[in-house]
Order: sequence, then C-alpha cells, then structure tokens
Amino acid sequence: MSIKLGAVLCADEVTPSSLETLSSLGFETINIAFWQSLKSSDLPQLADTVAASPLEVSALSIFGNTLSSADTLSGWESLITHSSLFGSPYVTGFAGRVTGRSVEDSLSAWKATFSSLLDLAYKHDCPGLLFENCRMGDLWKRGNWNIAINGEAWALMFDALDDRRLGLQWEPCHQVEAFLDPVLQLKKWLPRVKHVHGKDARVDWDLLKAIGLYSPDKAISSVLPGEGDSDWGAIIQLLKESGYEGSIDIETKNQTFFPDLEEKKQSREYLQKYL
Repeated sequence: MSIKLGAVLCADEVTPSSLETLSSLGFETINIAFWQSLKSSDLPQLADTVAASPLEVSALSIFGNTLSSADTLSGWESLITHSSLFGSPYVTGFAGRVTGRSVEDSLSAWKATFSSLLDLAYKHDCPGLLFENCRMGDLWKRGNWNIAINGEAWALMFDALDDRRLGLQWEPCHQVEAFLDPVLQLKKWLPRVKHVHGKDARVDWDLLKAIGLYSPDKAISSVLPGEGDSDWGAIIQLLKESGYEGSIDIETKNQTFFPDLEEKKQSREYLQKYL
C-alpha cells in the first residue's frame, strides 16, 4: 500500500462540492479538524457526506486543551465514539495541559484523562489516539495548551502511559520552528508516527540574526511542502522504509484550505514526485 496525499479541512469545509474539487485535483484523503469543540456538528451527517465521495478520512482532530476544557474533552469522546462511521480513522489533537503548569506537573492529569479515552478507543475499535506537537506558545515550565511539545515530553508521556494505540501526528513545520532537524527526529520516533501533516516552515536567517527569537516580528514562517527548509525526499523515504501506510495531509497556515487552491495542488505534486 502506498502513501496517500490529502488535505486538512475544517469541518465546515467538508461539503460535496469541496470534496469533489479535491478529488479532481488528485487528493485522496482528508483530515477533518475541529477547533476546541465540535459545536453543533452532526457527525453522522458529516460521515454520510464523506462516504458519498471517493476520499478517505485519515484522521479526526480536535485542537484544544483536553485537560482544562470540558468541550474539548467531550469532543475527543464523541470523535472516538463515532470514528467507525468515518471508516475508523485515528483521533488526534493536543495532549492538553494543566493551565500554567510545567510538563511534569501535568503528566498525572494527562495520564488519567487519556487512560479513560484509551478505554473508549478500545471499546469502539478506534485504531489510535495521536498527539500533535504545535506548542501554541507553550514552554516546558509553563503553558496553556499542550504538553506534547517535543521529544523529551513524548518520552515522559509514553513512559507514563505506554500503549500501542498512542502515537504522534507529526509534521516537520514545528521541528523547523524549534531549530530541530526533522529527519533526525523522525528516525528516532518512526514507531510512534501514525499520521503526518504536510506542513513546513522556512527560516529567514538574515532577519533572525537581526531581530532574534523574541521580537514581535517573526523570522520563521509556516509554509507548504516545497516552500520550506525540510528535506521531504528524506522524510518520505524514511516513512516508506518503515512501512508507513498512512497519508500525508497538506495543512495550510490559513483558517481554510481553499484560498489559493492552485498553490495546494502544486504542493501535492511536489510531494507526489517522492512517492
């Protein structure tokens, strides 16, 4: 089975016409994403919309603080419970964080929450719960969103709760932003990487030297694959060698996928040449 290429869509972008457009451009999968809560989403109806298209759902995601927001936690539970309607994809999001506390200080609350969610995943045959490592500005000692911010945190998490259905929703963008080599990190964490976001970052080194990391201006920008600093050829080769059979879903820096759709098509074609 080959690696498929897809798109990360906000739930309200999932319509028959948008899915038809993506399919016509060669996209094969979608990662359906929610921000902080499911709001009034009708999951069975959403599943029916996707089922009527040729696209597969690679992941269902909710991004919020799972440890402090009842709405986000309820969203995880609903997505896990309804995952079979979408073909049983992964359910993903931030690990959550005890607000204002360190990674270590949040571990026990994280373990308790995700032990319960794991039980639900086994009950409903959801293949896995994956953590995306966007920092949202969080640091090791304090933050408001997510403890799954780097490899050191992942090691603590998987040591505290070591289960085959826990893994990573990985992308090189956040590694470039942290001045990590994505390829070196991927080599180490391949067994835990179950879903990949097609998102990259680019460092303007001249600007960085002039303004540093803590300026209100930013010398690092999020970009699509093919426009950034990551070696996608090496990344995809590692995935293929490991037997990865998931997808790479292109994630835009905008709130919606569809502006500049030609740019997304070109990024898909860029990735395709390495497959």
